[in-house]
Amino acid sequence: MTTPLPDRARVVIIGGGIMGCSVAYHLAKGGWSDVVLLERKTLTSGTTWHAAGLVGQLQGSHATTAFASYGVELLQEIEAETGQNPGFRQSGSISIALNDERMAELKRKADFARLFGVEAHYMETAEIAERWPLMNAEGVLGGIHMPSDGSANPVDLTQALARGARKYGATIRENVKVEEVLTANGRVTGVRTDHGTITADFVVNCGGMWARDLGRQNGVGVPLHACEHYYLVTEPIPDLPADLPVLRSYCDGTYWKEDAGKLLFGFAHFQAKPWATGGIPESFEFDSLPFVEDDVMEVLDLAMNRVPILQETGIRTFFNGPESYSHDGRFTLGEAPDLKGYFVLAGVNSTGIQSGSGAGKALADWIMAGHPTMDLSEMDPARIEEWQARDPYLRERCPETLVLTYAMHWPGRQRESARGLRRTPFYHAMKARGAAYAEAQGWERPGWFAPDGAAPTYDHSFHRSSWFEHMLAEQRTVREAAGLIDYSMLGKLMVEGRDAERFLQRACTNDMALPLGKVAYTLMLNDRGGIESDVTVARHGPESFMVMSAISHTRRDRAYLQGLVAPDEDVRFTDATTAYAVLSLCGPKSRNILTAVCDLDLSNSAFPFNTLQHFHIGHAPVFAQRLSYTGELGWEIFITPDFAEHVFDCLMDAGAAHGLQLVGGEALNALRIGAGFVHWGHDLAYTDAPHQVGLGFVCKTDKPVPFIGRDAFLERKAAGKGAFLCSLRLDDPDALLHHNEPVLRDDEIVGFVTSGAYSAEARSAIGLCVISPPNGGTRSTLLAGTYAVLVEGRKIRAEIGLKPINRWTTID
Repeated sequence: MTTPLPDRARVVIIGGGIMGCSVAYHLAKGGWSDVVLLERKTLTSGTTWHAAGLVGQLQGSHATTAFASYGVELLQEIEAETGQNPGFRQSGSISIALNDERMAELKRKADFARLFGVEAHYMETAEIAERWPLMNAEGVLGGIHMPSDGSANPVDLTQALARGARKYGATIRENVKVEEVLTANGRVTGVRTDHGTITADFVVNCGGMWARDLGRQNGVGVPLHACEHYYLVTEPIPDLPADLPVLRSYCDGTYWKEDAGKLLFGFAHFQAKPWATGGIPESFEFDSLPFVEDDVMEVLDLAMNRVPILQETGIRTFFNGPESYSHDGRFTLGEAPDLKGYFVLAGVNSTGIQSGSGAGKALADWIMAGHPTMDLSEMDPARIEEWQARDPYLRERCPETLVLTYAMHWPGRQRESARGLRRTPFYHAMKARGAAYAEAQGWERPGWFAPDGAAPTYDHSFHRSSWFEHMLAEQRTVREAAGLIDYSMLGKLMVEGRDAERFLQRACTNDMALPLGKVAYTLMLNDRGGIESDVTVARHGPESFMVMSAISHTRRDRAYLQGLVAPDEDVRFTDATTAYAVLSLCGPKSRNILTAVCDLDLSNSAFPFNTLQHFHIGHAPVFAQRLSYTGELGWEIFITPDFAEHVFDCLMDAGAAHGLQLVGGEALNALRIGAGFVHWGHDLAYTDAPHQVGLGFVCKTDKPVPFIGRDAFLERKAAGKGAFLCSLRLDDPDALLHHNEPVLRDDEIVGFVTSGAYSAEARSAIGLCVISPPNGGTRSTLLAGTYAVLVEGRKIRAEIGLKPINRWTTID
């Protein structure tokens, strides 16, 4: 007789793959034993069972690398705890390079590994061939060896987690389908299944490739789609070494591992196909998909060349199985933005076995603590907008994530699928003037402008791309004359109502009792004193404010603010992002240009910094706020779309005599780093306190309405603990910084680069970086010692400063 489901649980987890079992295990081990995991069929029967089982500690970000590193620790311990052997073999891995750019990427990965104490070292081709004798070494320039990598048995690891979860009191039920997540008053209340209803405080969607459809029932966007993914297993190979490291040849799009006397080799496809575009069959359980030879022939030819024994060895298993990929290559992990108590962990892009244990622990820790205990901002479910969770978009975009798995991981790499979706009113005018477009949240935004005779085509490099000099010229234009930048995708949220001012006083650290026409930069903190966001707020009327934020977290900011409104408050929100096109006119000659097209007094006394005014440019009514993200004199001009091209033409015509040039996002990034301006999600996040990033000055602790997190801010400020955000400049004019390069003080790693670029003014690479002070000191002690940055294995001497780089007197 089947045991009835419990009527109530503290947490219900949906999905019995490695993610769901990890969440259950870590919740139960943490003392939350009132946990129920429900699996529609059998544990591991979706995607987990057919995973290749690779375990690599080095991933693409700090959070995912922490997940993977923890996963290796757990693999070494869980058998003693549960009695279940996870099949872990720490055979190491070798990644090879067939060209200079790939070698640069691998060396940068090895540098990144050092931030986490993960051993990774360069290996010469001859040594690789000795360690992997089946490899054809022709064309191999060298590689990176990571001794602590290996492989595990996906089913055995998942069963070990499930056994551990049961040991600590969790309930796991198979063959129970969740038909509906129940909600009331904006939060989850439980689940309805085909075996009854369970009330719950929290529901966790770990549904794998079903997670998208499950989330959609409650308006929760989960941006993933199942794609076809192949691997092959050979017949037994005589005398095949059992201790072969996992071999990855990214350029060939292939990996190999020893598998019980056979070789398993898999592909990162050069073309990929979405699967189940009409829905996943209800009967799916431990299923595989038809093997289409044409889908893999191109990569198979490369594989047989790299490992020639494949040409004379039979194939025992031709396998094609569905795996979920996200639209941007990032996990979805966290609480849904519009539904309290609804958590998601899904879309892990073929890294479930190496990341699942750590990701499940991070989500369990979040639920138990009531907040994320590490920086998971890159995975936030609120990073997407509604249209990005729809199938038509995901069918286009998600297969490209699979294709890019083994492609070059260029800094700032641009996607090719689902492009041209959102265009500002200046799109065509700027395209005609040579704009090379980048994409963010579907918006097409100029990255740089090609001069006459040059092709406006994005190419990428870890070194100097073809557009490098064009980007430098745009920087010089802003510093020496004037630049015009399309800011139309700036997030614009109108916050209005009788209680708008008091509400923003509570939400924001700066004083929001602004005079009409005043603009202020501010932070929004959580109750732990961490920075939830940084925004600019302008007062447009007695009960009307505009809150402006970067397009990458506009939806997140809106959801955060909406969640703060008290039941008795009169506060209304309107997304005005598309209601105004915006041009940033910046540079020392910007005042001359603006004066030529309007009849307004633009002097410092008449139009002070951080104020806005309404006026006309040509025949167009506009308003402009005097500020600039470049560190130069400037105005941000807001125009309704109908007048946008007219204003653009007026400014371009008037600017011709003053050297006005169009400027893209690549130059803007370098300018804002030089000015010391931060970007949320790169240079700071909700784990960081204002004093750590030099923004304590916008925290007005004596306001009549205390801001959220004030007491925690004061406590953290008084404690004075780091790490701290600083400015950095390389001494070598040829080396480039992008992101995540380790920073060394006296040859010891003490931090990393959060944002990097090349500065035309400094004639070297510059960056913002997070550094821990010596011996637990304060920010003022950071300047002691000799600094360097690891760039592709080389130590490049660097200067560190507490002020923005463009205020350093040493720039010559």
